[in-house]
Amino acid sequence: MTLSSFSQGTAMLQEGRSALDAACEMVCMLEDSPLTNAGFGSNLNDNGDVECDAGIMLSSKEGKNTRFGGVSSLASIKNPVLVAKEIILYQDEPRLLGRTPPLILVGEGASCFAKKRGLKLVQNKTLKSERAIKKYKKYKERLEISKKAVLAGLKITIQPNPSQDTVGVICIDKNGDIASAASSGGIALKLPGRIGQVPVYGCGCWAQHSKSAGIAVSTSGCGEQLIQTTLAKTLGQTILDHGDPAFHLKELMCNQFIHSQMLSDDSYDRMGGVLVAYYNEDSVDFNMAFTTDSMVVGFMSTNYEKATVRVSRNTSSIAPPTNGNDSLQSTRLTMEGFIVKLIN
Repeated sequence: MTLSSFSQGTAMLQEGRSALDAACEMVCMLEDSPLTNAGFGSNLNDNGDVECDAGIMLSSKEGKNTRFGGVSSLASIKNPVLVAKEIILYQDEPRLLGRTPPLILVGEGASCFAKKRGLKLVQNKTLKSERAIKKYKKYKERLEISKKAVLAGLKITIQPNPSQDTVGVICIDKNGDIASAASSGGIALKLPGRIGQVPVYGCGCWAQHSKSAGIAVSTSGCGEQLIQTTLAKTLGQTILDHGDPAFHLKELMCNQFIHSQMLSDDSYDRMGGVLVAYYNEDSVDFNMAFTTDSMVVGFMSTNYEKATVRVSRNTSSIAPPTNGNDSLQSTRLTMEGFIVKLIN
């Protein structure tokens, strides 16, 4: 995403557009970029096709109510986040015959819903970038070599799955409403139909208000680990209840993710990154934490002339549990924080 993209997002907010509109527009820009693993240029699954996930959570400051929409395994939509947005809008329409509107739609059903809501369907081949195709061929070859080695009884070296990046956007509008949105093409060579954390309630994104504050969370990393720990919801509700986001973010990342008992049978490194925005009347306290090699984050207020973008590398030491857990996980944790003023 270019710095001008931030300007477009903040311009929408200055015009009085909603957090939901601005967040979706910013995610669409990320989905359209061939450099991200979302929308066009996503990782290809085991069959060589694009299947995308997206999710949005919206919290209203006035009514303290929330909305969530998620989609998964979309193979014919250019901007999956727009389908998730339509699910949220659909939830506010009259309930004919008392039918409960969905939170999550997947596959062909999600595509049919998108078409009925006026979104254009595209051929899957138009979502594949040259870069993604080259990566697919390279990793597919490695996979076949590994399969033959296992059948031959040879020991193989386990390498982390490449390109697990998820894109996420958090927006706060002039009414104090918060939207947290995320989109992902999933892990490379995933099984067709695999669902990551992005469209799962409480796992990919979170947004909520209390009487005096608001919270938004967006996650990235190994979807299965983030689903098992419901990390977005756990972080969001704990920080909203107790404040002090930097302290609780570190505690929860150590105890509820890296050394989580829910992952005690998982011998692989913890792969997770989170962006947390803790909002009060005049500022937003941004904190990010990640166990991956790096994390990129940018932020901008409507009273800023330009955005701030950070590319942070994980150079930290191993993060031990802080609650007496005897976990032997040797994952590193890096954290950074920023304060963004909302008024002059």
